[in-house]
Parts: sequence; C-alpha cells; structure tokens
Amino acid sequence: MSNFFLYFNPFLIAFILSFVLAAALIEVGKRYKLYDKIKENKVHKKNIARFGGVAIIISFLLAIFLSGNLEFDNLKRGIIISSLVILFFGVYDDLKNLSWKKQLVGQVIIVIIMLCAGLQVDYIANPFGGQEFRLDNYQLPITNYQLPILSSIFILFWIIGFMNAMNWLDGLDGLAGGVGFIGAITLFCLSISNLVNQPPLGIISIILAGAILGFLVFNFHPAKIFMGTSGSMFLGFILATLAIFSGGKIATALLVMGFPILDAIWVIAQRIKSGKSPFKGDSRHLHYRLLEKGWPQKKVVLFIYSICIIFGASALIFQNINKLLALAILFISFHLVLLKVLNKN
Repeated sequence: MSNFFLYFNPFLIAFILSFVLAAALIEVGKRYKLYDKIKENKVHKKNIARFGGVAIIISFLLAIFLSGNLEFDNLKRGIIISSLVILFFGVYDDLKNLSWKKQLVGQVIIVIIMLCAGLQVDYIANPFGGQEFRLDNYQLPITNYQLPILSSIFILFWIIGFMNAMNWLDGLDGLAGGVGFIGAITLFCLSISNLVNQPPLGIISIILAGAILGFLVFNFHPAKIFMGTSGSMFLGFILATLAIFSGGKIATALLVMGFPILDAIWVIAQRIKSGKSPFKGDSRHLHYRLLEKGWPQKKVVLFIYSICIIFGASALIFQNINKLLALAILFISFHLVLLKVLNKN
C-alpha cells in the first residue's frame, strides 16, 4: 500500500494543479484575448485559449518539488532548468511566432543544458544479442570533462526529433496530449517493473501523466484550451529525456511515438521533394489526411491513441529481438495506413 501512495500522491497533486491552472488560463485567455491564431492549415475556426503548456509544465515542476521522495542530482536539475527554459521560450514563441531557425536554436540550447547535466547514452543494445553499439568510444576533452561525441550527437538528434514530432502532432484536439499521456504511462509501467526497478523515474513519469491528464480534461474535443509551443515542446523533450534517463529505453519510446515520428519523417521528405522548407507547416500530416478522408476528429484521435497503446504495450511485453519485430510491424502498419489515406478512391 505504501508503494501505491508513493506514486498516487504525486500523480494526484500534478493532476489537481494542472486542472486548476488550465481552468484559470482559459479564463485569462478569454479576458485578455490570448487566443490561438486561426490559420488556413489549422482545424479550429474559432477563438480558443492557448498556453495550456504553462499548466502542464508548472504543475509538473511543482509536483516534483512537493513529492518529497526525489533526490535532486544533476540530471534532475537539468530537467528542471530545461523545463523552465522551454516554458519561457515556448510562451514567447506563442506570442511572437518565431521562425523555425530561432526555434531550432532554442532546442539546441535545451540539449546543451542536458549534456552539461551529464545526460549521455553509453551504448545501444544489440537486439540480436552480442556486442552492443558503443557511443562512448570517442571523447572530446573540454577542460576537465570528456565529452562523448557520438553520444552527444545521438542525444541532439533524439531530443530535437522528439520535440518537433510532438510539436507537429499537436494539430487536433487532445492528440499530442493523449499520446504524451500514453508515453508517460508506458514509461511509468516500465520503470516500476522488476526488469528496470527505478522508483525515481517512476515518480517523475507518473507526475508527468497527472500533469497531462489535468490539461486533457479541457483539451479533448471540443477543446477549450490548446497547449501551444511550450506544451508540445515540453512533452517531446521530457519523453525523449526520460527514455534515456538512468538507462536507455529507446526502443520503448520509439514504439510509443513510432507513428508520430514516421509521420514527421515522411512529411519532411515530401516537403523537400516539392521544393518547400521542411519546417514550414502544412496539411500533409497523417491526422489531417484522415480528416480529409471524412473521419470525425474524435475518430482520428482515438485511432492514433489505439496505435500508440498497442505498440506501447508491446514495448512492455517484448524484449530485444521481439521489440525489433514490433518496430518492423509498426513501420509496415504506418505505410499501409499511408497508402490508404493517399488513395483517392
């Protein structure tokens, strides 16, 4: 029973804080007309408050401090500092609509903060068994610190990739938040399992789940508030970081976020192929394509939820070579869905 409250109490604190803050931000948005801008490629056609990401991030950080069961080492401090940077940077972007180049600079700064905090991936396990793929062989001496080059490059692309994938996923009511919640619950279940047994990571993951759920109450269709850049960037960052926090859970994160990541890669390739900027928003994403096929918004969101849940569950059940098989099935499934939505008939 004590283990139950170890996780339930911080979850409840994060949920209540997020719920109250999101409700307050809806009223603030109405009063000061802080609405999400209506654009051609956006689904909503009425004024809806944004800055829901503020509720997620603040409730997450407050619950971290109030949990009382976490020791604050450099990595946890790095998460807190990075979260605050995302909070202020994301809100500024929501107000000023920064260019993709400036957004990328902000994302690189966040990665640098985590690298300075000591985040690194020593190796990636070989799914076929045998020798793992080492990422700590080549190191660059910086004063008294040895910077692992391959590990740092991997983390750079990993975190920035997740942040942008989640940002682009945030196109329908409840979509990015729901996928983030599924990811947080999956990482929580993995963290408290006998295989991993990392209670601190479990506490952080369940706090994240509570913070997202409190916001989702107001974000599921029809949404009363959006998470904005701060929310989507934070969810991408924290999921990517937790996946390698205290040991790699890379395959797990890839399975949960597989569809959004594959969608992002495909859209980037199509934009480049058509001679457009890969970072300029449009309606090529899978969720928009399904809407064009006549699917109701809730059906699209629940369909993507179900895919993330199925492959998230497989990440908890399968190990090594079976996870690789699940990733292959995910890849094939994405392309089958893509072929279906691109079929004009």
